[in-house]
Amino acid sequence: MKATDKSYLEQPTLFQTIGAIMVAAFMWGSGNVLSRSLLIEGVNEIFLVTLRVALIGSLLFLNYFLFIRTKFQMRILKEASLTGFFSVFSVSWFFIYALQFISSGLVTLLISSAPVFTALWLKVLLKEEKISKYRYLAIVVGFIGIFYLFATGETGLLNEGNILLGGTLAFCGVQGIALATVLNRKYAPKYKVATWLTYQYPLVIVLSIFAYIIFGIAPEQLSTSQIIRVAALVISNLSAFTAFTWLIRRVSALQVASVDYLVPIVGVTAGVVFLDESFNSNVIVASVFIFLSLLINTREEFSN
Repeated sequence: MKATDKSYLEQPTLFQTIGAIMVAAFMWGSGNVLSRSLLIEGVNEIFLVTLRVALIGSLLFLNYFLFIRTKFQMRILKEASLTGFFSVFSVSWFFIYALQFISSGLVTLLISSAPVFTALWLKVLLKEEKISKYRYLAIVVGFIGIFYLFATGETGLLNEGNILLGGTLAFCGVQGIALATVLNRKYAPKYKVATWLTYQYPLVIVLSIFAYIIFGIAPEQLSTSQIIRVAALVISNLSAFTAFTWLIRRVSALQVASVDYLVPIVGVTAGVVFLDESFNSNVIVASVFIFLSLLINTREEFSN
């Protein structure tokens, strides 16, 4: 189905737009906190990723076969699988391991730098954009903030963690988000949100189960509290993906960029409140550089 089909690309109301922005920001910001809370209690990271992916995929497949019921199309699967590899599989694995070495607040802070790198990948892969001096400045400023965290050794955790390892893993995850955004811009407008998300998951589930078997991870007995948090994690991830994809297809990039500003605020606050993560001068300085980078990038995008 093409992007010009106005039956599902109608202009949203202000209330709908603000609601989707808040849902995406809150769900993404809280998701890392939920994941880290489970890791702290000893839940295996491979088991957690595989369980989360399988549950989200199952819900999407159930919705697709019960309510959408369109003919299977290999073309959509090819386009969506590549996107899903970056947006779900690689991001999930990089971030779940990063959360063992740095705080959930720092992970969400690094995630907020993704739009800056998206501009770079758009130029490299799609040749769509010229990288102006302001975009280069945004990239440099963003890197300064990231390198500052590396240089200070700040992990956001109290006397533990490893910023070099955790930060590198999170940075790789950010590149996965940026690459997925490029692919979403190219392919997502052609399809309904539920269809596009559903087709991303077959490859992701296969790869996750394969990793689960290869590493020989045994099923875990979760407590009631952990089951509730896993369910909340599934809901938060699915809600965030749905809201963000909905926004990409219907509103301006400036409005979508609002999500990037709100996610670290939610993530850092939740990490401090619920996980006793630290929030000190190092985190504040890095935040200033990364937010300034986002601001420069956003300003340049809307001056064109």
